[in-house]
Amino acid sequence: MSSVTYADVRAFIKDYLVRQPGVKKTPASEDLPEDCDLLVSGMVSDSIDFLNLLAALQEFAGRDIDFEVLDPEEMSIVGPLCRFVSQQMSKAD
Repeated sequence: MSSVTYADVRAFIKDYLVRQPGVKKTPASEDLPEDCDLLVSGMVSDSIDFLNLLAALQEFAGRDIDFEVLDPEEMSIVGPLCRFVSQQMSKAD
């Protein structure tokens, strides 16, 4: 996949969350603010669901993404996660 932007990753995450049955539907799920913490907000109900999201992001990317290099405190926050994934995807080009 080439030229994947922050907005593309954000749109993927938003679509992924909307399709998940356990996602709490809130105004945040409509807007998905950059500072939204997916775990704290309850949009991702637990760590297993969050790992499933990370796996889905890797599938979207079409390759493995080394999430270990992302600051753990930022990993579940929409903005940093989207920036990281889009940067990792552009490295594959």
